[in-house]
Amino acid sequence: MLACSIGLMAVLFHKMSPQHEPWTFAFDVPVTPVIGSLDNRVEVITAADEKQFVHGSSVIATSDGLLATWYRAPYEGAHDAELVSSRFNGSTWSPQSVVTDSAQVSRDFGITIKSLANPVSFRRSDSEIWLFFAASRLSGWATCEIGLIRSHDGGRTWGHAERLQASPFLNISHLTKSVPIMFSDGRIGLPAYHEMNRKYPVLLVLDQSGRVVDRRRMGSGGKVGFQPSIVPTGPSTAIAFVRRLRQPQSVLITRTSDGGKTWSHSAPVDLPNPGGPISAVRYDSTHILLAFNDDPLLERNITLALTDLEGKAFQRVGVVARMDGENRKSAVTYPYLIASAPGQFDIVYSRPLKSINHVRFSSAWVQQRMQPQTAQQR
Repeated sequence: MLACSIGLMAVLFHKMSPQHEPWTFAFDVPVTPVIGSLDNRVEVITAADEKQFVHGSSVIATSDGLLATWYRAPYEGAHDAELVSSRFNGSTWSPQSVVTDSAQVSRDFGITIKSLANPVSFRRSDSEIWLFFAASRLSGWATCEIGLIRSHDGGRTWGHAERLQASPFLNISHLTKSVPIMFSDGRIGLPAYHEMNRKYPVLLVLDQSGRVVDRRRMGSGGKVGFQPSIVPTGPSTAIAFVRRLRQPQSVLITRTSDGGKTWSHSAPVDLPNPGGPISAVRYDSTHILLAFNDDPLLERNITLALTDLEGKAFQRVGVVARMDGENRKSAVTYPYLIASAPGQFDIVYSRPLKSINHVRFSSAWVQQRMQPQTAQQR
């Protein structure tokens, strides 16, 4: 029996080994024109009478606007959770529609799934959209595995959910949160994280069919942090912004110089972090734009900052969302930032138990509000 178990694990490890070379990123260096309105567009996506817990939103640009997704449940981790979506045509958001729910995912997977969380959308082609998500088997997010559901008509209808084999051992305790990246040979890099016992960020590498072919631990072991947001800065270089665990109360950074094969020890920078995720995108040829909670203790606000490609110096740009006074139930959490068009950026975020919200801002707004350099890496 022992020999059989060892043999099975060897086969699984072999199936997850990379079959493609080289390890290089595919990315476009945006030439961000200073265009657009100096006023932000701010709105609530969810219905005004929403009574359920809504959280973990993501957004992508589509051929006709935006597609936002999030999860909804009576409370966080509830049995009857749903993944829902809404479309934006440039002027209004559509009524939300259900992508799938816990019961349907249980039938698709062939195992009992308790709850769903953190849908992450990825535009595979003009019409094909992949939606990754976390599916919890039992109580608590540490028992999650990652699912994938696909649409071939731009997110209007969806197929059956599939299980990603993120680990050869039980395939549990992997979750999603951040924007996927691309490799030069067509593979997809899915930022993920492991939550059971030792908590650390992970880069999952998927082939063009969506099968996991490699898994790379980030941050050099130990209890590192959650939810890496990865930004390629060159063919073989990238930087990842990591949500902290407990200490230090600041944003963490880890880097790669070999296309994601290995990652440096996570190191703090002089930007506070109350334990909330960071979302980052390439801004132009020399800068990264990130959204984060600019407070060491509470998710009081969502602030934008620019940093160089090494993450060594930061310039705060401005605040796009604020908590209502000291009302912690109105905390502004889980920012998800994308560059949706040249000179145009969109953020979705949640006020737990209340709403999913959207902010659109321009590069002109960023340039106008840039503050002097205020932080240096430790």
